[in-house]
Amino acid sequence: MKSHFRLHVFSEVIQRHSFTKAAEALNISQPAVTKHVRALEEEYGIPLLERKGMLIHLTPAGEILKQYCDKIFSLERQLHFDIDSIKENIGGTIRIGASTTIAQYIIPSVIATFQQKVKDVKIEIRSGNTEAIENWLLEDVIDIGMIEGDPHRGGLKYIPFLNDELVLVCSAKNNLKSTTINIDQLLKKPLVMREQGSGTRKIIENALHQKNIKESSLTTVMYLDTTESIKRYVSSSNNYAILSIYSVLDELNRDQLQIIDIDDLEINRDLHFVIKEGGSIGIGARFMDYALLHYNKKL
Repeated sequence: MKSHFRLHVFSEVIQRHSFTKAAEALNISQPAVTKHVRALEEEYGIPLLERKGMLIHLTPAGEILKQYCDKIFSLERQLHFDIDSIKENIGGTIRIGASTTIAQYIIPSVIATFQQKVKDVKIEIRSGNTEAIENWLLEDVIDIGMIEGDPHRGGLKYIPFLNDELVLVCSAKNNLKSTTINIDQLLKKPLVMREQGSGTRKIIENALHQKNIKESSLTTVMYLDTTESIKRYVSSSNNYAILSIYSVLDELNRDQLQIIDIDDLEINRDLHFVIKEGGSIGIGARFMDYALLHYNKKL
């Protein structure tokens, strides 16, 4: 049992990149966290973590242990969920507020399989931007939020559940000389972008800002307010768009769109569950557990 708890401690440290934050999450002292990690290193006879300045990094052995921790905790969650699923089901309604990308492309399949396992559960979904979803939570209009934006609102708890990559796409009909371009070439490509206030657009702006590039440097030819309209326009034109990989999977499989890699520019974001701090979400907790299990993330 000690070894199992130590794996949880190790996992918290690498997830939160901090011994202090891991101690707070586990409600134990920081020296205790350090002691448990050192005990693991003594057990395996090799360093698992190393410090570089203020940052904590995994050693090669730490990387291997992390992979096994993910598998162990995934099996553990699967065990608990499957055992709970054969117990008497408690019905109810889960009210979810989800951003557009999540509502359209990510969560429907999860809801469908969840309702097959947990009977007599009704799920209501409403779509909105991050600000609207946060307001709905604080006003008790919804039980759970699922957003693309960065965590920032007091009184709310944000839980990463899925990493999303934004990719550059164009029509599969375009005869490209290369499927890899550099940033300078990206700036010259005719782009179709989401409207102002879109979470996707904000992530793109932030990624460009880290490269000291302003959004105004892009060659934007059109703004559209939905991902679907952008996909349809791009697939029938010579223009480009930067979209969630989850939103274009069908078009990639049907050879309607193709991905162009951008050297030295990766655009990633964590999608988050959001709940009220200290609030009770009832059966919604089981849905969150299932979604995290589905995407192999640790709560």
